[in-house]
Amino acid sequence: MEDRWDVIIVGARCAGATLGALLAKRGVRTLILEASPRGTDMPMSTHLVQPPGMDVLDSIGVGDKVRAVTPASPRFRFALDEVVVNNRSLEGRPAYCVRRSVIDPWLQDAAEQSGAELRDHHRVVELVRDGERVTGVVARGPNGNVTLHADLVVGADGTHSTVAKLAGAEEYLVQEGTRAGYWGYFPAPSKWEANWDATLEHRGEEIRYVFRTDGDLVTVVYVGEKKEVQSWGRDYRTKLMERFAASPTTAALVEGKEQVGKTLGLLTMKFFYRRAVGPGFALVGDAGHFKDFVTGQGMADAFLDARRLSTAILDGRPEAYQRYWRERDVATLPLHFDALRQGEVGFNEPFNRFLMSKLATRPRLLGRLALMLDRQISPAELIGNGTVLSWMALALATGRFDVLSGFLKAGPVLSAHGKELAERKALLVEAERQLATAAPAAARSTERRAA
Repeated sequence: MEDRWDVIIVGARCAGATLGALLAKRGVRTLILEASPRGTDMPMSTHLVQPPGMDVLDSIGVGDKVRAVTPASPRFRFALDEVVVNNRSLEGRPAYCVRRSVIDPWLQDAAEQSGAELRDHHRVVELVRDGERVTGVVARGPNGNVTLHADLVVGADGTHSTVAKLAGAEEYLVQEGTRAGYWGYFPAPSKWEANWDATLEHRGEEIRYVFRTDGDLVTVVYVGEKKEVQSWGRDYRTKLMERFAASPTTAALVEGKEQVGKTLGLLTMKFFYRRAVGPGFALVGDAGHFKDFVTGQGMADAFLDARRLSTAILDGRPEAYQRYWRERDVATLPLHFDALRQGEVGFNEPFNRFLMSKLATRPRLLGRLALMLDRQISPAELIGNGTVLSWMALALATGRFDVLSGFLKAGPVLSAHGKELAERKALLVEAERQLATAAPAAARSTERRAA
């Protein structure tokens, strides 16, 4: 068997299989290693693919397959207790919620049809090095260990990435999650009569989600305070159904229904960034960056990450890899910070409910919400500072002093986020400058090497 490749990708899921398809289409000799059996479900994942993610799926021939089996979700409902915002996606740009058991095999097929080789049942146990540089992997397969060499090794192996651990990729912006949750699948109503296709609902300190998904099913999710949910123990199924019954939104979808498949849970979460490139290696998808799933941006991030990294690999210059790292951070940080805020226990407080109530009555601003979900503007650009200050002045003038503490708390947090983003933008500018002044790719080694 051939043991030398241009690129070895460890992990054959959203990021890894997509990257493999993009590279193989361009003639890059690509091997994808997957520890699990081919097509195995990845249940610990959100399933929502936002429009920019669908663009990447279209480029590898998977988008229409998703649309053929999955109801479009152009109508989104966001609720903070009694305050409800209903919004539509941009015309022709809906999201789709597709289970990983459905989409992952399609991504793997797309990679192979593009010319990549996929080997399942191969778990990476060691990195091969030449000095400090990664030059391959040792994988444990059905017939024992095999040593495989490549110009570049890519870790696409999730939040607990073996490649990241073995390569010593440092973490930054690390934060522990304050929530835990469970979810399951239920038969969809024979006729969908709700005025939304997906909903995110805060009730007190609890969050509930509903997504229409493939197979005539709905995904129903409950997320609560971490310690409380972790205390459920073996009684978690009963507790979960009690929580579903406590909201009219979810009660109507589960009452009298038999759950389809297993109840799934995520009881501890850590959000982080990791150094995206190093000597002979790169990280993509959740291996390099993991945000709170509250906003449903993870799959789109993985697909967009794969596209960005494919551009760097095809260029081949060290400066291109540095640009990939810095561009990833700048592109994802605003959504990362937004997800942290929305997912944190305590988000559903008077100030945020006040902002949402004002947003619900402003059609022009609601239109900007669709632009944000399409990644044309950042969350910070949704409502301008001047608008927020004018709303606050009106609130205080009418006796709404309950919103003041939330406003004062949000200021330093948003300021710190803005400072961090500005620093990352400066790093991107420098990376782009170095790439622009670097020798052309044709004048360098033909090997594709990470910086």
